[in-house]
Amino acid sequence: MILTKITSAVLTLTFGMGMNLADIDLAAKQAAEQVKASSKYLDFEPADFTSYDLTTFRGDKITVSVDGPNFCVDCDCSDDIILGLYDAEYFELITKTDIFTEGTFSVDFTDDMEEDVLYMINVSYVIEGVIIDAYSNYVILYDGDIEFFKTPNYDYNLESTKELWTDDASLLELTKPQNDVESDDPVVIGYSNDIVGNAKDDWEKVFRIYSFITTQMSYDDIQIEDDLTCYQDGAKCLIRRRIAICEGFANVFVALCRAQGIPAAVQFGIGCGTYESLIDVDELESTDSDHAWAAVCLDGEWYYLDPTFDIGSYYEGDSWDDGYIDEVNSGYAFYLLPLEAFSFDHKILDADTMHGVEETGSCGTNATYEISRDGTLTIYGSGEIKMPEGCNGFNKVVFDPDSNITCIGEDCFIDCDLITMVILPDTVTKIDDGAFYTCEDLEYVYIPEGVTYIGQEAFDFCDELAYIRVPDSCTEIGNWAFDDCGRLYISVPASLKDFNDNYYLDPMYVEVR
Repeated sequence: MILTKITSAVLTLTFGMGMNLADIDLAAKQAAEQVKASSKYLDFEPADFTSYDLTTFRGDKITVSVDGPNFCVDCDCSDDIILGLYDAEYFELITKTDIFTEGTFSVDFTDDMEEDVLYMINVSYVIEGVIIDAYSNYVILYDGDIEFFKTPNYDYNLESTKELWTDDASLLELTKPQNDVESDDPVVIGYSNDIVGNAKDDWEKVFRIYSFITTQMSYDDIQIEDDLTCYQDGAKCLIRRRIAICEGFANVFVALCRAQGIPAAVQFGIGCGTYESLIDVDELESTDSDHAWAAVCLDGEWYYLDPTFDIGSYYEGDSWDDGYIDEVNSGYAFYLLPLEAFSFDHKILDADTMHGVEETGSCGTNATYEISRDGTLTIYGSGEIKMPEGCNGFNKVVFDPDSNITCIGEDCFIDCDLITMVILPDTVTKIDDGAFYTCEDLEYVYIPEGVTYIGQEAFDFCDELAYIRVPDSCTEIGNWAFDDCGRLYISVPASLKDFNDNYYLDPMYVEVR
């Protein structure tokens, strides 16, 4: 243990300095407290659950569980299973065990584990010649027993996934087209039919669709570094180009599934691609959202999958139209995971569902909100408004006629991906910094006469935004307020003609009045 080593070192040092026992004890305690305060390894706690089911691409269940010093597997669908213990920080293999039998078995890894260290136990199995590596099984050694790691994501995700309902009306809704998910387009339908081919059921269809993305599409490393090009996220475009980033993969997967009548949804949140983000994810907020993936409903149960984490090639180079493909190994480590396993490295902030989760609450000192079943957000009251963090499951914004809202507050509607149009009331005089930041489906906003300030990054990355008229009353537009809006036609008063001097990606057209 780290504390034991440091305490021993302190004792050796302090005896050599001629200190008394009281001083030695105090020095040891101070050293221990310093280690405790600085070490990120000492906060690991066991999860509240001790088992969950991994689901194969055929729908079979493999139960993994912890029982005292043992990691247990119950499997009757494969007789070729390998368990590997990995250090989670450096992803180094510590030891592995080959199992060549079906049924229930357990392995004691505790001789190779230390407390206060995070590990992964990889469950590798073979079905119909397909090798599946399920890496998302994070464990710790706690009081001599193996326990699943208690990630703060899990309880959070239990709440954020409540919008994924399984009643007939909600599932039917999630087979319909949405922005960037053109599941009714003949091109998308044609591709979907070709990909699923003669698949015998929905399980096989979904597996073929996922395999198409991870083996036939490439992750666009160029786009990540490119601030000067407006990229498309629509499924129809990306199925043809076969180069995308995370949101594009999610849109393609969902569109291809919905074209087959299979309920699916795009999800947004935080992907823990590094060890540091994995253990510090509770400190990350909705403003740190950096990733997208998908969920699919099969036989009335929702499963989570991340094609980006399983992708098999990368598009490298200097520009979007002049790159090359770098091949790597694709996989199925993040395919059809249960919420328990998916939550280890994913914080789910919201899903693109057209229905709303009915709720009410405060969105300002003198303002309240209400979300209805059809996804309508109604704002009441007066003064400045700001929606609570993570509250973005609505597609329409309405202001009560008797309201007196004067300010759309900082980050008020950040990452509210479903809204397409907002009519601001005439009482609004200020749109604060980041008010509509990354509202990626937003196409039109009415800004009333009387607004004097549009804040920094207020509409940044609203890449579907088509038209904005900045009123004559506006005297200041903050830096990057309309940056990265490559489709935007914007009309501004002559006094603000230089609003975009330092933009990375200018609007499509600027009209100066």
